[in-house]
Amino acid sequence: MNRGKAVAIVTGTSRGIGEAVALELLTAGYEVYGLSRSESKVLVGRERFTSVPCDLANAGDLEQIIDRLFLIIREDAEISELLLINNAAKLEPLKPIDAIRASEMAVHLQTSLLAPMLLCSRFVHHTRAIAALRRKTIINVTSGLAEYSAPSMSMYCSGKAALNMLTRCIADEQRDEANPVHVFAFDPGMADTQMQTVARGRDKADFPLQGYFQTSYEQGKLRSPAEVAAALYRLLRESHQSGSVLRAFENDR
Repeated sequence: MNRGKAVAIVTGTSRGIGEAVALELLTAGYEVYGLSRSESKVLVGRERFTSVPCDLANAGDLEQIIDRLFLIIREDAEISELLLINNAAKLEPLKPIDAIRASEMAVHLQTSLLAPMLLCSRFVHHTRAIAALRRKTIINVTSGLAEYSAPSMSMYCSGKAALNMLTRCIADEQRDEANPVHVFAFDPGMADTQMQTVARGRDKADFPLQGYFQTSYEQGKLRSPAEVAAALYRLLRESHQSGSVLRAFENDR
């Protein structure tokens, strides 16, 4: 029986976890659209991968880009599964709340929270009109810091906590739909990404947790992006309650 085509939209595919997830999905047979400001050297030119240049901090442009992308997707009658992975996020500013300027707050929230909100909104809107879809899934990449406070990380912790609540709210809204979107938050654990490098490179006087990040790196506690991507794909194949937080590595908690 023809199971149809699986298509994924992934943000932040230029490097790190987003790049690794896109590669994992391509290997599994998905057609992948990668939304990021720059191209990945690993993904460029690969069959079934389409790079979509996009600044997630620009909500107006992002809405137009995703609406145009869905015009293309909706023309493909073979698609039976559609997946959105909101991976892109900002770590900085890493400093006390009284040292953060309004412009820094705005850029952080536009990238890490407003963009995922907007993409979720358009995904739910557009997929409602695609009758052939048998599986509709949203994954919002979160963090353990959504549940734990940390000095000099008010923006990051708050944004991830809000993303978890967004996930739960969408699940509530979709619960009684005939063909619902299933939505999950995904906690990748500590992974060896550019964000970790930035955190380790900060001055301890400005960022009290610098030592924790440095020690975790030196003790080999960081997972590779490829390990995280493999864990995410495994979780996608399993059955979970919509609205829940899926953790890549439960034993790391």
